[in-house]
Amino acid sequence: MERKEFLKQGLIMCGLSLIPIGVIESCKKQSYAGPSNVNFTLDLTNTANASLNSTGGSVYANGLIIVCTGASTYDALSATCTHAGCTVGYNSTSRTIVCPCHGGTYNVSTGAVISGPPPSGLTKYTVTKSGNVLTITS
Repeated sequence: MERKEFLKQGLIMCGLSLIPIGVIESCKKQSYAGPSNVNFTLDLTNTANASLNSTGGSVYANGLIIVCTGASTYDALSATCTHAGCTVGYNSTSRTIVCPCHGGTYNVSTGAVISGPPPSGLTKYTVTKSGNVLTITS
């Protein structure tokens, strides 16, 4: 084998040996926490929040997902999956929070991980209702 061919093959092998490192790094467990200082209101008479007037409805606001889980029961959780930072959604059939990226599922009432790769639960926030206004706080 000539020197030029030897060097070419050597560089290719070195490059290929780095691929597993990239794959491992891309799947490294990193936690994505929700917003730390939350304090806002949602007007339930506003058409943008209309889905919260019925059980199973959900709305995204200020980095959170707010879900109507019952007659006047609401849960607010971070909308960011703790595994890869994807935006989660509410599945009203299974009554769980689901990440579309890697299939992680969370309990809607507590934010705890039910299944999948998330390293930790979603941050839960306090929701209080007064008349037609929801107040969400940390």
